[in-house]
Amino acid sequence: MKACDTLAEIAKPEFKARMTVKLAVAGAFHTDFMAPAVESLEKVLEDIEINKPRIPVVSNVDASPHSDPDTIKKLLAKQVTAPVMWEDSVASVLSKGFERAMELGPGKVTAGVLKRIDKTAACENVEV
Repeated sequence: MKACDTLAEIAKPEFKARMTVKLAVAGAFHTDFMAPAVESLEKVLEDIEINKPRIPVVSNVDASPHSDPDTIKKLLAKQVTAPVMWEDSVASVLSKGFERAMELGPGKVTAGVLKRIDKTAACENVEV
């Protein structure tokens, strides 16, 4: 945690960050610490059939739409250790005829993040 504290101290003056927030996370997801899990996931994915999606899947690994099932499987395994490109993924969707987002579940976290990226983006929340 000392490294995180040091980064938080220098983020504003050196990187022009507006603020830093320590996130409560359950694991080191999307980091190299998860590398041992990749091979196991790849083995599981070998036995799973993924059909070609009717709507391209935007990967949070490269923020690009994909329709090839084998590519999607590779990206699922890669995302275990890859940084999440959330903002780039949302921008990709917004640039391709986006009309409205639906957030399913409690709260409006996704809607809030979407509005920070594009204030005009429509998002409905459905509590389930």
